[in-house]
Amino acid sequence: MKRTFELITRTRAERAYLVGVSLPGSSVGAAHEHLDELEQLAITAGAEVVGRAVQGRTRVDVTTYIGDGKVDDIREICEEQRVNLVIFDDDLAPAQAKNLEKRLNVRCIDRTELILDIFARHAKTQQSKIQVELAQLEYSLPRLKHFWQHLERQAGGIGTRGPGETQLEVDRRKIYQRIASLKRQLKKIDQHRETMRNARATRHVAALIGYTNAGKSTVMRRLTGAEVLVRDQLFATIDTTTRRMNGNGNGNGNGNGHASHDILLIDTVGFIRKLPDHLKTSFKATLGDTAQAELYLHVVDVSHPAWEDQMEVADTTVRSIDNPGVQTLYVFNKIDRMAPPLLDGLRQRFPDAAFVSAVEGTGVDELRERIDSFFYGRNVKVEVTLSAGDGKTISLVRRLLHDARNTYVDDLCVLIGTVEAKLMGRLEAIPGTNVRYLI
Repeated sequence: MKRTFELITRTRAERAYLVGVSLPGSSVGAAHEHLDELEQLAITAGAEVVGRAVQGRTRVDVTTYIGDGKVDDIREICEEQRVNLVIFDDDLAPAQAKNLEKRLNVRCIDRTELILDIFARHAKTQQSKIQVELAQLEYSLPRLKHFWQHLERQAGGIGTRGPGETQLEVDRRKIYQRIASLKRQLKKIDQHRETMRNARATRHVAALIGYTNAGKSTVMRRLTGAEVLVRDQLFATIDTTTRRMNGNGNGNGNGNGHASHDILLIDTVGFIRKLPDHLKTSFKATLGDTAQAELYLHVVDVSHPAWEDQMEVADTTVRSIDNPGVQTLYVFNKIDRMAPPLLDGLRQRFPDAAFVSAVEGTGVDELRERIDSFFYGRNVKVEVTLSAGDGKTISLVRRLLHDARNTYVDDLCVLIGTVEAKLMGRLEAIPGTNVRYLI
């Protein structure tokens, strides 16, 4: 079956025109801000944006979304500007998309289809490719009549007398079969990832969350030294990346007895307003990696005019992830782009936040210390004595201790290190050990 969505290498950039609607309860200015983001999405997808329009309405038009008069205006602009793609900021019903394409005589897509195209381009791992295809197919189901022009034909013919099966029914059945297959594949991948998560159960995990293009990948690069992809564009990263955090850049701790190399950082897809429901569902497995974190590092681009709205969007999205007890540290990024008086006011308003410029490295050491303090700030120093010949138990104790040092006295092994207060019960319950607190 022909794929409903195909990634086509274009020989030239499509000339795109953006359209938004301002409804009662929302301002025209807010609609233009949304189109600013839509423009960034279009550029990321490889389009050349040549213009935009915001139509004020009391309600959307059920036939053309924007009304007949505005459709005529946009058709003239498309002809004058040689526009071959019109992008709408909100989802279009299948009938609306069909009517608009017929009236405008150019291809029309909505925000969801644009984001799906970007995700298809940026998906690298098997899991993300399957997730994107699943979202595309679920998006396409109600739009089959719009995609195919041969639906009135029958799949019958010589040797298959009778009404036969319409092409629409064939396509729909094949899509349902493909969706079922993709879901089975995702289930297997998720079982494998669950095994990996269980293997990390003894490690500390912090997750980078935030609005797309807030600088999460740059923060990860600073904290881990890993060569992760960093681009100034929306959805540059959609795959989950896990790296071990370094201590002050050398991986040997921060000099205060903490072991930053015991902390794993997870970076995954960024959030965005009006994130399509199909993507929320399909990427549920990816966001499941975030659910194992004890600490969320919510990266916020404070240089963006709408940073507060973006912060709320990310907070709202992450609340849908089942992760009770997780705590959040706000990381206000790109402070190098802020005027000092505004930055001072922000520090007073959010005294518990971390302020960094990931590009310049400003504040990164302080952020690393805040992370270390969260995980190791309430550690207890202990001395554990056990049989020198019990290698299995010695190995188990060492996994619970940080910065463990061991000495041997006669037939005894003495380990001195720090243990998290919440793990003291587990340490004391290990048979054959004698635990003594040190001051």
